[in-house]
Formats: sequence, structure tokens, C-alpha cells
Amino acid sequence: MHLLSEDYKRFEEQDNFEFLTKEGQLRFELGVQLDNFVYYGYNQNNDVIYLMKEGVIHEPELFEQTMRGYNIDTSDFEINTEDNIRWLEPSKNY
Repeated sequence: MHLLSEDYKRFEEQDNFEFLTKEGQLRFELGVQLDNFVYYGYNQNNDVIYLMKEGVIHEPELFEQTMRGYNIDTSDFEINTEDNIRWLEPSKNY
């Protein structure tokens, strides 16, 4: 994961780049280049995603550290894995 500059033309230094306000909202639309991720069961390589600044960030501290490339330990989080939440994942044959 690599943070892109405000104009999306270069990589930013992970530690010095300020993209959140003091209230925990995005300053601008944030561009992030992902080396490899899975989207609806398909591998995507070297793709850029854009996070809109109009959204609400409920946990700004976790979001900031995730965007900076840190791994978040989710062993003590409750993750909902019911079928009604994960219906788009290709894990069942119908």
C-alpha cells in the first residue's frame, strides 16, 4: 500500500504525510496504490483506489495507521461472518 500525493502523481512519505484533519476527516480525496488485493474474488495488481473526503471515518486512529502500512491486529475485534454480510464472496456454489 502506497499513499499518493494530493495530485496523485507521486508517492508520499508514509510518516510525514498529513491527510486527516484534527476531527478525523479526510482533507482531500485520498489516492492509494495497492500492490495486490482481492476485489469480489478477483486479484487486482497495481491498482489505485480513491477514498472520498465526504465519507465518515469512525476510527480515525486505526484508519491512519492502516493507510500508513501498519498491520492492525484484529484478534480482539468481533467480525461478523454471517451469510447476509458476505454474500458477494465466491465461497458457495448455487
